[in-house]
Amino acid sequence: MKKFLLCTTFAFAVLNSFAQNNCSDIFISEYVEGSGNNKAIELYNPTSLPILLDGSYSMGRERNGNALPMLVEISGIIQPYGVRVFALDKRDPNGTGLEAPLAAELLAAADSFLTPVYSQSYSPMYFDGDDAFFLVKNGDQILDIIGKSGEDPGGGWWALGDPSTRWWTANHTIIRKSSVLHGVNVNPEVFDPSLEWDSLPSDTFTELGEHLCNCAPVSVEEQVENTFSIFPNPVLEGAFAVKSSRMMESITLYSADGRLIEQQNLRSVTYSNVFFPKAEAGVYFIEVIYTDGRKAVQKIMAR
Repeated sequence: MKKFLLCTTFAFAVLNSFAQNNCSDIFISEYVEGSGNNKAIELYNPTSLPILLDGSYSMGRERNGNALPMLVEISGIIQPYGVRVFALDKRDPNGTGLEAPLAAELLAAADSFLTPVYSQSYSPMYFDGDDAFFLVKNGDQILDIIGKSGEDPGGGWWALGDPSTRWWTANHTIIRKSSVLHGVNVNPEVFDPSLEWDSLPSDTFTELGEHLCNCAPVSVEEQVENTFSIFPNPVLEGAFAVKSSRMMESITLYSADGRLIEQQNLRSVTYSNVFFPKAEAGVYFIEVIYTDGRKAVQKIMAR
């Protein structure tokens, strides 16, 4: 995995901020700073389309408030209203001390493992609760920040006016409140974790793997329960058929990175032939909208 150590001219003051709309791009939904090497970040996709991370997204911490975020590229796909869990790569069951393995529950919950080797100049996932943590897009667009860049709070951030909660971000798991609809894309003047985060005890891993957010439809199960079938899959020569037990209003085909490939209005049918001559070999996603407004998404392969 390619490494990124940001130089002084690429400190937080130079990172681009932008007007982030509600439910428009991924953000951090859970942060695990537990005992030993038990460190993990969960990212949430608040949109109705799958998001491909490869080549566009990176994340990591700054060290001791130095305002120099160390970023590591991340990869994978986050499905609509779904999450992906990234953990520190410590998996040797015989490891001891600084190489002690993650807790079994965290190992089971993780989808990806990052930065197994520590160095002082490059340690994006070795956060300790007092390190600002960044989620970045396209190298310089801030999507989310935990903490305040350029500040070392001396052990952890606390709820404003209540220093007894200092360890809110240290030795705890924190979970984004369901009312939060996008990340923090401007370095805050004051970071008060109680505004957007709920705090759970150290080494709590039971909430990893899903996130409740008001971005999602009333019921995610309602959105995906109306399955449809695709055949053949993988698609041959750009032609396939879609069949459903419910009346379909439209079909939209997206590339793995979210680009619109083809759209077809169906006018209340349960079966349709689809042809997309522009398709190249690879992974795509097809979204069906039913006449009652519900949606369903499935993966489709093209050869």
